Amino acid sequence: MIISWISPETLSQQFELCGVTEGSYVVILTDNLVTDQFQANNLDGLEKLGCRFDIFNIQWDQKETTTIKLQSEGLRSALTQADLVINLTNSLTHEIIENSRLNQKRILCIRTSEFEPYSHSMTSAGVLQRSDRIQTLLPNTEHISINTEAGTNLMFSTDALKNDSYTGVPEKEGYLANWPAGYINFSTDATGLDGEIVLMPGDIVNDALHLVKSPVVLQIRGGNIVEMIGESSDANLLKAQLESFSDREHAYMLKGFSIGLIYFRSDYFSGPFDPRKVSAVGTALRGGWVTLIFGNNVANSLCVTLTSPNLLFDNVEIFLNGDFAATMEPDIYELALMGL
Repeated sequence: MIISWISPETLSQQFELCGVTEGSYVVILTDNLVTDQFQANNLDGLEKLGCRFDIFNIQWDQKETTTIKLQSEGLRSALTQADLVINLTNSLTHEIIENSRLNQKRILCIRTSEFEPYSHSMTSAGVLQRSDRIQTLLPNTEHISINTEAGTNLMFSTDALKNDSYTGVPEKEGYLANWPAGYINFSTDATGLDGEIVLMPGDIVNDALHLVKSPVVLQIRGGNIVEMIGESSDANLLKAQLESFSDREHAYMLKGFSIGLIYFRSDYFSGPFDPRKVSAVGTALRGGWVTLIFGNNVANSLCVTLTSPNLLFDNVEIFLNGDFAATMEPDIYELALMGL
């Protein structure tokens, strides 16, 4: 999604979801790499809400780091009053946030990207609704199942799962929410998990930005990949990536999965090998897709995305064949916001 292309109207709607009202005060952080159009659209979006705001350039230079810029008297005073901080830069790290007054503020970080998944940009409204539905279902769910017609078969006990929602809306102080975004990440102790993962043509090896061309079967025993069946270049790529991970003990261990919450039109991609599919993973994970994550608590050894999965909470269908089931489909209001 080309951020400068997002209209002030859409930005204004997103800011409202983040709690901005006419009585709010907002601080915008920018730098020399932010385009004039990108910056202007954000300012216009805030003006539509009638709130007060100030903009600060935190571009680091030979004399002052970003951290020092954040300690300036004017910015420190502004941050004390701010109800929301909008970050347009790529400068903020968790360390910088923790060691400044930003650790007491909600932060919305708007990222630039070249991926434009549909004809109209989106707010987090639908993502929030789907996240809330998931959180409502979870307390009454015993097992989460991921399966495909090709043979993928994984079942997780919810007792062994922890989850975090990433909706593009900062919910607490010191929390930086990237937008556009929309997924729920589940972490697990998979030591008792047995099953199979069958990667099919059109599935994705995330870090390699690679579309699978030939079937590859990953057999899981005790939460680890114990065998990989496939003689193709796809299998060789997976083996090479796993073998390159420094922590060999945990390289083959399934540590969790993510489920996409962002609605993309089903006809956006031209086919299973549309190269744009590799942009619909990570924080912008397409709704209906599931990413399986391997590695240790610090880093990932491998992330693969199933593009045609079924996802069930006990017997409640969440995803069907890579799309939202009826319980998760966007309502007419979300479709209208996207011009669909």
